[in-house]
Amino acid sequence: MTSFLIFKEILYENILVHQFVLFMKEVSKTDYAIKDIDVNISEITDGIYRISGFSDIFGITFNQFLIDDEKPMLIHTGPIGMYKKIEEKIKEVIPLQKLAYVSFLHFESDEWGGMEFLESADAKLVCSDLSSRLNMMGWYNVPVDHISVWDNDILKTGKKRQFKFIMTPHVHHWDSMMIFEENTKSLFTSDLFIQPGNNKPVLSENISESMINLYRGAGIFASEKPVRDTAKRLEDLSPNMIYPMHGSCIDKSLFPKYTEAIMKNDFAYSGILLGQKLETTIS
Repeated sequence: MTSFLIFKEILYENILVHQFVLFMKEVSKTDYAIKDIDVNISEITDGIYRISGFSDIFGITFNQFLIDDEKPMLIHTGPIGMYKKIEEKIKEVIPLQKLAYVSFLHFESDEWGGMEFLESADAKLVCSDLSSRLNMMGWYNVPVDHISVWDNDILKTGKKRQFKFIMTPHVHHWDSMMIFEENTKSLFTSDLFIQPGNNKPVLSENISESMINLYRGAGIFASEKPVRDTAKRLEDLSPNMIYPMHGSCIDKSLFPKYTEAIMKNDFAYSGILLGQKLETTIS
C-alpha cells in the first residue's frame, strides 16, 4: 500500500494554518511519528532546563522540562523516537539515576511516550487522577506504578521546589492538568500557549496570533469556554515564566498578550484536524 504525508501551510478562510495531507496507510509498531531530530538544552532560570527538538513534519518544537532539586523532576518525556536524545541531555545536568519524578500532563505519546524506556529505575510517574483511572489502570504493558494527583495537591521535591497540580479538564484532553512551581512561580501549561516554529528558548515578541492560528489549524480544543476559564485561573497565579510544551517559554511581561488572545479570538474546532479539512454534515 502506497502512502505518504505532506506538510505545508495553507490559507483557510484568511487564516494561515498548517496542513497535513495523509493518505491511508498501514502503520508498523516501529513507525515513530517523531524521530531523528536534534535536541538541545537551555537553562531558562535557576535549575529549570528546557530540552527541545524541532520537528519539520509538525512544524513545532517538542519540549521537556527538567527541574533540578534534591529529588529532580522531568515534565514530559517526549515521544519514543526522541527519548534517547532527551536522556543524554538530562545526563548533562544530573545522573539519570537521580531522576525522582516524571510528570505527564495528559495521556498522549509526546507527554510520556518514552517513560517505559527511561533508564532511571527509581523514577516515579506522576499523572492526574483521570489519567490514572482512565488510562494507567487499564492498559496492558505500561508502567502502572504511579502517583495520582488531584486539584491543588502539593508535591515537595526538596528545599527549593514545591509543585502544585492544577486540573484543567478539556483544555485539550479530558484528563489534562498543569503544574505550578510555587517558589519560582513557574507555570507548565502543556498545550496551552503553544506556538509554531523553531524560535528562541524564551520569547521576546508577541506571536499570540500564530498561536491562535495553530489552534484553528490543529483543532485540539472542542470549545473555547474551558480554555478561557483556565486562562483566567492561571492569570491569578501571576506566573513569572510560562513553559509550554511546544514553542518558546513566555516571560511574565508578555503573558497578558497570550491570555488576551485566548479571550478575544475564536479558536475551537471548526472542521479542521491537523490541517486536514473534515467534511461534516450537521442536520
